[in-house]
Amino acid sequence: RKTFIRVATLNMNGYGHDDPRNHDNKWSSVYRMMRTHNIGILLVQEAHLDAERVQHIEKFTSSKLKIFFSAHPERARQRDGVAIVINKRLLTPATGTMATTIVPGKAIHLSIPWQQSKKLHLLCVYAPSESDTARQSFFRTIKTYYEMNTHMPRPDLMAGDFNNVEDVLDRIPVRESIEDSVSELDTLKSLLRLKLTDGWRATFPTTKGYTFQRRTALSRLDRIYVTENLFRTARGWRIIEPDFRSDHSMVQVDLTCVHSPEMGRGRPVFPTHLLKDKKLAKQLKERGIRAETEIQQLLTSGSRSEGVNAQVILRDLKADWMKLAREREREVVPRLLREIELLEAEVRRIPKRSSMNEQEKTAEIAALTAQIRQLKQKRTNQQKSNARARHRLEGERPTKYWTGLHREVKPRDTMYSLEKDGEQARDGSPVYETNSERMAELARTHHMNLQKDDPNAKGLNEREADIQRVLSAVDAHLNEEQVIELDGEVTYEECEIALRYAKSASSPGLDGITYEVWKTLHARFTEDSRYPDRTKFDALGVLHAAFLDVQRFGVAPTSQFTDGWMCPIYKEKGDKTKIVNYRPITLLNTDYKLLTKALAVRL
Repeated sequence: RKTFIRVATLNMNGYGHDDPRNHDNKWSSVYRMMRTHNIGILLVQEAHLDAERVQHIEKFTSSKLKIFFSAHPERARQRDGVAIVINKRLLTPATGTMATTIVPGKAIHLSIPWQQSKKLHLLCVYAPSESDTARQSFFRTIKTYYEMNTHMPRPDLMAGDFNNVEDVLDRIPVRESIEDSVSELDTLKSLLRLKLTDGWRATFPTTKGYTFQRRTALSRLDRIYVTENLFRTARGWRIIEPDFRSDHSMVQVDLTCVHSPEMGRGRPVFPTHLLKDKKLAKQLKERGIRAETEIQQLLTSGSRSEGVNAQVILRDLKADWMKLAREREREVVPRLLREIELLEAEVRRIPKRSSMNEQEKTAEIAALTAQIRQLKQKRTNQQKSNARARHRLEGERPTKYWTGLHREVKPRDTMYSLEKDGEQARDGSPVYETNSERMAELARTHHMNLQKDDPNAKGLNEREADIQRVLSAVDAHLNEEQVIELDGEVTYEECEIALRYAKSASSPGLDGITYEVWKTLHARFTEDSRYPDRTKFDALGVLHAAFLDVQRFGVAPTSQFTDGWMCPIYKEKGDKTKIVNYRPITLLNTDYKLLTKALAVRL
């Protein structure tokens, strides 16, 4: 799919508690929610923020959030307040980011660099709730501001709590009359060149959905408006409940554009949190014992071939383990999440039921929405408790968790295009490739060519002579015993030492198997070996058999043993469209790295 930035809007209904450890602290939930739902930008209303509170939030979130806010001029901590929150894991507020207050505490405009040289312009609004007359005046004020400040770029997106509805479908009980402020809002949208219909309604023209609940009344007050161009490529319009207490629902959308590069799902990684799952552990063991049996039969029969050998058996074993882990991961969805999903599906079905009148539908939707919010708050509180427990264990020691807390967060560099080497347009300008697969091929070809000999390089015999000349000048020499030891086959004990000193929490290769998988399975084998009546699976034995096969016969063509996943990292200088300005890092499979580590330990 094309790369996107997820934008959401939410009325927080107040600041909440100051202490991050308190269940009523909303901003720790906001931070967690933005991470969980991959929200890049969150537009917030009724934030009740001031400079001191913003500083406090950014401090306890380790500067993972950047908050641009506009406070009520007199009662910042009690009334109004709008803010635009940037998730720095996904988006960097770089040079050129500028926030402008349009109406203090009610409307704020943000311009932020988005893709390549393009900027995204956002307008967050919180319309008055006192009266429709106040809302009309509010929309006129914003309109006048943009008319007077012609240098101010028009927003690509306007979102927030508008405190009115534009369609009879958007309120229960139904009210035929539409407020006069809607006309003023339409005039504002026309000036800003936004679609008159909000994105969610344009996507679901006949669906009933609501974002605000008060007693027995439901309405859709929170909306997102975008330009026609942005709407054509936008997707993922949703109304969802937030992960903390609020009387409003959250509206979100995934924004992309025509020139956004396509990105895959990335490589699969074994879910290490399931290594303690008893059912999965049993399945991994049974599949491993089958692989052991296949290797033993192969050694007994002596029928090894390029297509049937220990390396291929190891490859199939890893692939089956990944499949089992993925299936189990789908099965063990937390009970709370399953309940939430069922309740959300029921909420979507209720408006379609002809057997219920409007009053019954309203009551049922209100009751189910309240249950969903309670369950989400319960899950959030559980996550907070787990996070606090982990912080007590690992947050006061120099662990990887501790360093991650204080490391500067940067979003991933996205390659939007690559210059085609040696190709030019008719006017002499460079030709660029924007298709992701062909860009990967350009990068692959470039780095493969780097490995080729220069046409003027010395011949093979000449280079061999140079090598021998250098070696003859080396004073240190191996004795016969050392030569035999270094030339010998890798031992089981060397594999065990290599596994023991392998660095946990390292990125795996294309197979997705982490060091933790091998370490856990070997620890279970060690434990099972203490009890003669237990069935045992020696994962390290399978690895050892594959390593010996590599040493004796070389790497099997279909084993994928030496396959790697190359990641180009920008060097922070030079043209980003030139592949020479990226340094490659190759992620290799952990079994391959264990073999090289065993040999390195021997040296």
